Formats: sequence, C-alpha cells, structure tokens
Amino acid sequence: MKKNKHLVAVYIIVFIIACTTIINFAFGQGAEKPSVENIQNNLCAEVPRNVLIELFVNEDCTVCPKAAFCLEDLAWSYEPGTVILVEAHIWGDGHDIPQANTRYDWYTGSGIKGTPDAFFNGLAERVHGLHSDCADIDENIAAYRSIIEKQLAESTPVEIKVMMEICGGKIIIRGSVLNRSHSQLQNLMLGGMVYYEGDESEFFYLVKDIFGEQDICQLAPLEEKKFDFVSHLDLAEIEDEDAELDRYYGVVFVQDKITKEVLQAFLVY
Repeated sequence: MKKNKHLVAVYIIVFIIACTTIINFAFGQGAEKPSVENIQNNLCAEVPRNVLIELFVNEDCTVCPKAAFCLEDLAWSYEPGTVILVEAHIWGDGHDIPQANTRYDWYTGSGIKGTPDAFFNGLAERVHGLHSDCADIDENIAAYRSIIEKQLAESTPVEIKVMMEICGGKIIIRGSVLNRSHSQLQNLMLGGMVYYEGDESEFFYLVKDIFGEQDICQLAPLEEKKFDFVSHLDLAEIEDEDAELDRYYGVVFVQDKITKEVLQAFLVY
C-alpha cells in the first residue's frame, strides 16, 4: 500500500513537469520576437508637426499690434513648443536686425511686401496684412487658429532633437536631425534663431539673432545629421544666475529650399 502511494506521487510529479514543459513551449512559440523590419517600421513612423509662425512687423505699422495680439494669444493657448511664434521687426524701426530683413526678402522676392506679414511653417501658409478686412479680433483669431490646426494635423518625416546652453556669454545650440521616412529627403536647409521674451506685445517673441543656414543636400532614410549653432549675441555682461538669461529662447527648423516650407521646428530653452 505504501509502495502504491509512492508510485502515485511520482506519477503526479512527472505529470506536472510534463504539463509545465508543454505550456512553456507553447507560450514560447506564440511570443514573437521583434523583427528588424518591425523595428525599422517603428523608427520610420512620422512624428507630429509643430507650427513655426514668423510674424514680420514694423513699429510704424498701424495694424501690426492687432495681428501680434491675435497670434500671441494663440501661441499662449497651445502646449509650449507646439506653436512657436517669433516676431521679427524689419525696415529699420530700431528693433530689427539685418538677418530679419534678409529673411523677409528671401520669402517675398519681387512679390508683395508689407507688414504685418505672417508665415505659417514658411510658405506652407501666408497671411499678408490682417486675415479679415473688418479687423475684428475674434474673427482674425478664428482664421489664424484654422491655419494652425491645419498645420498641426499634418505629420512630418523630420525629427529634431536639441539642447541649448550659455557658455562664456554665447548661446550654443546643439542637436541632430533624423529622417524617419522610407524616402530620401533632399534640398533642405537647417536654420535657427534666438528670440527674447520682452514685456509687451510685438516684443514678447522678439527675434534677436538668425543663424546662417546649413545645407542638407540629402538625408537618407533613418540617417541622422548632427549640428551646432553659436549665436552672434554677446551676453557676457549678464551674470549666470541672472533671470535675464532665462528670457532667451532658441528655435531650430528644417526647411525645404525650393518650396520654402518648414518641415519641422523645435523650441529649446
């Protein structure tokens, strides 16, 4: 009798081991390891597109304050870095810089010029003057918002990673650009600027420096290009602990040189 009990116990143990082995094998067969193709597909997934708004203004312009107010209000309403507004003064109003005038001329060429002039992701969308002739604030905000939402709804193959530091009074911006698509990108340029957070409308996002562009002749699928910019600004007289340094922000963007459309922009501070 005792011997039979021992045999039963042995059979039970063998049965449990066999079942465990079968279950482990089944689960092992069912769990798929991530393939190289799956990993590449994930890397090639496009990323959300931010909106860079370049508003060109002049201090003598009578309707510029209205355009600035509308766009500033909208920029504040979105998550930081999603809608990036910069305000570039032009035409010798005492707040302009040569690079801003050059950039505006590059956009407009021999075409129509005048302030206010707003470019949404470069020439993807342009609003010259106020959007609504009736100059109603709510109507203009609604019109601008519609353009912003349209741009935000699009994805982009370009991913930008950036960091900014201030060393020896110089703003240094470093990062990388990655092509997440399956297609080669070409005829691109990498640009950037620094803006200062002022205390009043038309100066909340005042452009203080625009970097010389870096050409990207082509960017292969999954290729990453590293870059760095050093600002022309000299902030050496500002103490490192001074909150004034926190008012400087960097913007980096990738732009098509032919269509002048901004494919992606990134805010860093």
